[in-house]
Amino acid sequence: MLTTHHWYVIAFSALYLFVGGLYFARDFNLEFVIYVGVIVAIFAGVFATLRHTRFPVWMLWLLSVWGLMHVLGGLVETRDGVLFTYRIYPFFDGGGDFFILKYDQVVHFYLYGLVALMSYHALRVPLAVVGSTFLVALSAALISLGVSSLNEIMEFLIAVNLERHGVGGYHNAMLDLIFNGAGAAVAVVVYAVMEKQGGEVVRLP
Repeated sequence: MLTTHHWYVIAFSALYLFVGGLYFARDFNLEFVIYVGVIVAIFAGVFATLRHTRFPVWMLWLLSVWGLMHVLGGLVETRDGVLFTYRIYPFFDGGGDFFILKYDQVVHFYLYGLVALMSYHALRVPLAVVGSTFLVALSAALISLGVSSLNEIMEFLIAVNLERHGVGGYHNAMLDLIFNGAGAAVAVVVYAVMEKQGGEVVRLP
């Protein structure tokens, strides 16, 4: 079932995951070794179910870009530490983790916007849900928020079990959830508008 375009996505993803996984393993960075393992598991699950989900290739590329953003977040050094902790611009600074805008927040916004898009697609295409655009969009956004809670649980478990980790505290977790929700909301609104204007975004290969 896999086309040449699918294999391009797989090859690109495998390359940076191998390089990143090797770097984190040599650096004894167990936190990011776990993250790489989770990303591999996610990609494997998505590609293994393509026959049923029928995610378009452009969504798979967006997923691969997220994986790259995550690997670079733990690999690239900045003045604030690794890229995940990089403070892009001080829209708000409440001290400590209570800071907007960081690279980590951009990644959260992007990822859960993408999860919302994939959920919207799954509802409309393989599950063939018809009817209210608002209800489908709301459902997709809530699915994305539910998935994002699993990520926060994983980060909590890492924080309580590993001495060396970059997981922040309460403010960081709450800001993550806010950016997760914002990304999901923006994504489903954009997707719904495109669908209303002709549905090309849904039918793209």
